[in-house]
Amino acid sequence: MIYNNMINHLKLWCMNKAVVYKNAHGAQDGMTYVGYLVACEMEFKLSTLIDKSFESIEELKREVLHLVHVHYEPAVLEPAVLEPENRLAQHFIEKTNRAFCEYLEEVLAQKEALSLADIPYTRVILGPEATALQEKFRSVWGYVNTLFWFPLMGEEPKEISEKFFVMFKYFKPYRKQLEQILGLPQTHMYSYGENVFRPQHCIETVVLDEYGGNETIYTDKDFSWAIYFSHEDTVAFAGSIVPKVKEVLSGEKDHWDKFEWDWE
Repeated sequence: MIYNNMINHLKLWCMNKAVVYKNAHGAQDGMTYVGYLVACEMEFKLSTLIDKSFESIEELKREVLHLVHVHYEPAVLEPAVLEPENRLAQHFIEKTNRAFCEYLEEVLAQKEALSLADIPYTRVILGPEATALQEKFRSVWGYVNTLFWFPLMGEEPKEISEKFFVMFKYFKPYRKQLEQILGLPQTHMYSYGENVFRPQHCIETVVLDEYGGNETIYTDKDFSWAIYFSHEDTVAFAGSIVPKVKEVLSGEKDHWDKFEWDWE
């Protein structure tokens, strides 16, 4: 069976816990930040279980409990327990894990009585499926996550005829219109970029996130279009959606394909 709703309830707990820790960051010598990392990392790990089939709830529980002790974030993975600061960090790691395991038992006990966890679809893709998608990002769009993409790459992808970019501030007012063009949140997309957590992965999502510290490219499941958010505040568009996006952004035509960095 697929237990997406149970998993989403667990993810929602992680999201809320991350907010609590983030708001408390700076207190207690900043060690609450490691609790924030644990919660964010757990949400990431739970997203690898979306749409995965389990023979029973017990099998789901075993998998989730296994993931509790799988770490990708260096600050969580390698706390030097001999130093007082890192012993405190370890305390926040263990505290967060205990609280999560307690909530896991609550969720499992409710089973079908759980309300719907209303959060956007997000599936983290690992292994051969991720490798195949990464290769397609490279072959279709010329994108590799260790390099920049259009317009920041050294050589423009001449084989992609339909493409243009604007600075993010000119795109932002039209974001909702772009989401309508893409059919969000009903339509599923793939995203790929600089990894927040190891290992290498792609994401299937219904959310178009703007740049949040990591270069990210989005594409539809047919790889007919691409949207790229960069560290330099550019938003690049390529492929089949370009004519419609240009129509939406026609009022910003003077800013198409121009770098206009605001350093203030």
